[in-house]
Amino acid sequence: MSLGDLISSCHKEIAGSRTKNRLTIQISYAIQLIMDFYSTDFLVMMDYIEDVSVISDPDNPSAIHLYQIKTKSTDRQYLLSAVIKDEWFQKLYRNALKYSDYVDSASLVCNTDIVVSGTEVFPNERTGLDDKSIEENIKKIRKAIAKDQNVNEADIDLSKFFFVRSLLSTKNHKAEVEHEFQDFLLGQDANLQVATAKSIFTVLYDELDKRFNEEINEDCTDVQEIMSKKGLDGRTIKEIISCGLAIQIPAPEKLFSDFNVASISARRRYSSKYQQIKMDMYSNISVFVALKKTLLEFIESENQNGIDDMVGLFNAVYAKASDCDFVPTCYQDEHYLKTLIMILIYKYCYGGVGT
Repeated sequence: MSLGDLISSCHKEIAGSRTKNRLTIQISYAIQLIMDFYSTDFLVMMDYIEDVSVISDPDNPSAIHLYQIKTKSTDRQYLLSAVIKDEWFQKLYRNALKYSDYVDSASLVCNTDIVVSGTEVFPNERTGLDDKSIEENIKKIRKAIAKDQNVNEADIDLSKFFFVRSLLSTKNHKAEVEHEFQDFLLGQDANLQVATAKSIFTVLYDELDKRFNEEINEDCTDVQEIMSKKGLDGRTIKEIISCGLAIQIPAPEKLFSDFNVASISARRRYSSKYQQIKMDMYSNISVFVALKKTLLEFIESENQNGIDDMVGLFNAVYAKASDCDFVPTCYQDEHYLKTLIMILIYKYCYGGVGT
């Protein structure tokens, strides 16, 4: 049976937690996984197969990574005996068994330590359950799993199982992962603006939240429908990021330099419109999108007609826009329109313009 067939047939037996802490921290951890898997062809699935799952090659699923998320709202640690009693590892193993050879990894993720007699069981941020240095405690886990499966301990293979010590806190995990994600985006664009990073993060977080809360008909066996409703694939994630980076607008100082705006009073007037334009650029207001599209057409047309310097192009496009009735009343302010034209010409010149 293919992995896709397994996904469509096994899900009905899965039941995830709906507690507030678990819900929100799962989304934050999913964003960390997106950064980890970004260079691969992947899909993040929310609260369906496991709390979070990552599927490799979603068009033709080839492998799966399972992540069971546990949280504690205080600084207290979990006792290994309590973890075994609550069947954390047994449930993870039971779930992974359904996907057999397709499982690349199955991880128990926890934001606090698991201890025995006050000593941490898992010494690393990511510890394999076949780690020889903690063999005595692993034996306890193996024994519990074997009992749950009603098999010999020797038959329990833990080579693909891990304990992950999450550094996300229960209360501040969203802010923490947003900061990590901003650093990640800086690797994509060294000139990243904070507003751009926040906008991209918000869109991505909301998309994952939507998948988390999406309900699937219990009779559904269409794996593509399941993955589209409960999963967010790498291509879509990269489009969200690239679109966000593409609409990033240059700082006013850069515009003033490139368009030879020396007057202090003119700079002040342009700057007063800059913040409003920045908000409009991140919106989907239909009239603004239409205005931007038309101005971009003017820019391209005038450039193709031979105007090849930024100031000349600015003057020509503004003159053309002033003579047309297409500019909505709310955008007819001279300095608003001029500032927007400067921004669009800058982006046209340096690439990354999108409508």
